Amino acid sequence: MNGQSPGPLISAAEGEEVEVFVDNQLATETTMHWHGVYQVDRPWNDGVPGVTQYSIQPRDNYTYRFTVQQQYGSYFYHGHFGPAFADGQRGPIWISPAAWRPRPYGAISSLPRDIASMKHAEANPRHIVISDWNAEPMDILLIMYRDTGIVPWCSNSIVLNGKGRTYCHPRELIEDVGGAGRNSLGCRLQENQEMYSNQQTCQPTNAELEVVTAADGEEWVWINFIHSGAHHELQISIDEHEFYIVAADGEFVHPQKVHAANCNLGERISILVHLNQKPGDYAIRLTSLRVEQVIQGIGILRYPSKEEKSSVSTVPNTKPWVHLNGSFVSSSLTAMDEMKLAPYPERPPPLTADQTIKFFVNMTGPAAWSLGLGSHQAFRQQLPPLLWEESSRGSTTSGGQGALLNGSVVDIIFENGANVTTQHPFHKHNHKAWIIGTGHGGFPWETVEEAIERGAGEYFNFDNPPIRDGCRLGNSTGDWTVIRYRITFPAASMLHCHMIHHFGAGQQVVLLEGVESMAKIPHEVKEMVHADFVPDLRYGPLD
Repeated sequence: MNGQSPGPLISAAEGEEVEVFVDNQLATETTMHWHGVYQVDRPWNDGVPGVTQYSIQPRDNYTYRFTVQQQYGSYFYHGHFGPAFADGQRGPIWISPAAWRPRPYGAISSLPRDIASMKHAEANPRHIVISDWNAEPMDILLIMYRDTGIVPWCSNSIVLNGKGRTYCHPRELIEDVGGAGRNSLGCRLQENQEMYSNQQTCQPTNAELEVVTAADGEEWVWINFIHSGAHHELQISIDEHEFYIVAADGEFVHPQKVHAANCNLGERISILVHLNQKPGDYAIRLTSLRVEQVIQGIGILRYPSKEEKSSVSTVPNTKPWVHLNGSFVSSSLTAMDEMKLAPYPERPPPLTADQTIKFFVNMTGPAAWSLGLGSHQAFRQQLPPLLWEESSRGSTTSGGQGALLNGSVVDIIFENGANVTTQHPFHKHNHKAWIIGTGHGGFPWETVEEAIERGAGEYFNFDNPPIRDGCRLGNSTGDWTVIRYRITFPAASMLHCHMIHHFGAGQQVVLLEGVESMAKIPHEVKEMVHADFVPDLRYGPLD
């Protein structure tokens, strides 16, 4: 976008209005979604084709306008038509926290100099958009997945702000940390995979690495890691440095001092790094935690007073905290605890819910995933937007007929079905939610209240649970997660898995939230140039 990937930083202060002109010079349709950003006054600008707007046609344009309110911190934008975000259609957003907001820095240090330095770091953040990268376009890989069932989990590299390399590790090392039965890229071979012609052999590259350079006099540096990838959950570490997690999905948290932090698809983790080592270059490592591939990406943290190097950077010879599979080199090291990323200051959830929705997560075919009743089929992104067109709503639309009223509190229960053996990083558009409970072995109760009445209160946290715009569901049959949120403005909100083949294979629903309070939709939104398309035959989710 604008000749670069990731696209340019969009920076605003709380309360400011943002206007983005999108000129579609592609040969395909497109939209732009503002990941995690509330569309309080203009729900038609969430950027989801077939839900909140018509897609932007080739050689057409659209201007998005929204006011950043009720939130601050790290977010990002990405394409939402097909799998465009996986091929580089993405960029960072930074909403500067208002001066009146309490900061958690006093929990890190009581020294005024340290606190002043941390505030300076917050005012000058670095943004690193992280992702897995495939040599083949993702729409081609999804077609292959549809036709063969071969999951597109084999990436060529892990990139930081679009920069990275393909590293070809010795087979002995790959098998030592990942087990046998892998190709030269470190990927676990899938059934019948060798029958197809697009087999890849690892070819090492020597591209430029992303460098975070500290300025002279800086004692702390703030880094926003923004995961816009398609498959790999990543373990973030910086050689020879501990760091503090100070924000998650944009909002301040009680700091955690760790050696590594894991960041899943769609999530943002903000850290403060104390520059207390000798000047030099230190490796920033992004190591996959997925068992399907042994892969790692590398960037550089560079201290001041270091002579600039050539554009092709040398990987620092520093001591890592993690192995090539993301596990720690020592049991004495500390990992992030995602369920203890408590909001700062405390913000407990409502104690009861008005509505409960339960979604069973199932794989309904070789390339079909569902939340609830069925797969959200890809053709729906070309139907008239269901925000105003009721005939476009199907079995994957929830909350119609005023079921989810403005001001109400909603619980969503996710539970893995009988044939699920993989994790799901869910993302909810618009309202953030408290992650109030997780567990294993199934959720046999109808509501959280019933679960507590029947003695399951130990699984829930109502004191100060994490607030995120997504949640994780475990990778075993019967694993469950419960989120709770309050509807504070009307919206047609997508809820979907951010893993690309789950997203593409239909693991999506639309929540109609407070639509009885919806403002009148502008004429120019309803009359966007579009193709009238209603398919005669409706096949699987990827058709």
